[in-house]
Amino acid sequence: MKITEISATAVSIPRQSVLTTSYGSREDAVTVLVEVRTDEGLTGIGQTAVDAPFYGETAEGIVANIRAHLAPALRGESPLDIERLNARMRSVLPHHWSSHAGVDLALWDLKGKALGVPVYQLLGGRVRGGVDLMGFLRRSRPARMAQEVAATLSRTPYRVLKMKIGIDPAEDVAQYRAVAEAVGDRAVIQVDGNAGYTLAEAIPALTAMERAGHLGAIEQPVARTVDLAEIARRIPVPVMADEAIYPPEDALEVVRERAASIALMKITKHGGILSVQKIAAIFEAAGLILSVAIYYDVIAAAAAHIAAAVPCVRWPSPPTDLADTILLAPLQVDGLQLRVPEGPGLGVALDQDKVRRYALDL
Repeated sequence: MKITEISATAVSIPRQSVLTTSYGSREDAVTVLVEVRTDEGLTGIGQTAVDAPFYGETAEGIVANIRAHLAPALRGESPLDIERLNARMRSVLPHHWSSHAGVDLALWDLKGKALGVPVYQLLGGRVRGGVDLMGFLRRSRPARMAQEVAATLSRTPYRVLKMKIGIDPAEDVAQYRAVAEAVGDRAVIQVDGNAGYTLAEAIPALTAMERAGHLGAIEQPVARTVDLAEIARRIPVPVMADEAIYPPEDALEVVRERAASIALMKITKHGGILSVQKIAAIFEAAGLILSVAIYYDVIAAAAAHIAAAVPCVRWPSPPTDLADTILLAPLQVDGLQLRVPEGPGLGVALDQDKVRRYALDL
């Protein structure tokens, strides 16, 4: 079996509500879909997230990179040789992890289809049913966020609620105190700074939040790994690395510096499933744990397969916030878990009508 064609299509899918972080605000989710076709009629599907203009590659860049560099380099190769093809992608287009990831996911999907097994079986077999879920609170006035806590936990008994910080320290602390009071003993709170603080801002703000109670995890409030390590030393709450880790080499540095005890795996930021598998081996060997971001559609399916097969993925993740899906059959939530699809490969199929509706002309 040989690869005959690799295509890339950018789509813009509306969100249920505006997402505001230290990077800015977005009303939609721009992603790039990848399809890898073979001479035996099998097609693998992948997807990669677009985080530009905040960080990472643009949709235009990803599409151009796949068409001009990755597709020619992989055409004629066996799609089953995932390790070798990832090395080829790194050789012809170094450091473009999001571009690599869309192709990588499609290769895993294709291999699973070719062998007639789910991707989680290719990763070692199932240890759990999928991705555990947490709740997510939108930024608003403190009183409004407290009301959202009550409404969210009355619907779903999440054990973790996530909220964004890293925008304005005083405002962040006021919002946190309102949320902590509303949460009580029903859950813990994960604060996500998206590297928005300086170390001088982070220490007093996070100290105030920790003293308010119920702080369960601190996600990447500062950009530099050395500063993340300082926070880990000074605040008695688990620190989660996000922007500090791209390829597996970064994970090794985080472990060496004792900068975090949890890491968030955004699959496309690391280059795909293969790199996440390698990062997981590093963290598991160090006695640390992972969370895996669900994000959207095909990426969410990949996240479920990783969580199902990797023992150290023990910290939950927020559900997708999209207002629509480009999958023929939406992924299923069972209680507090996004279930792993059971079909061959990633176990999902694209709704091509939806893809055409949301496609961008790039």
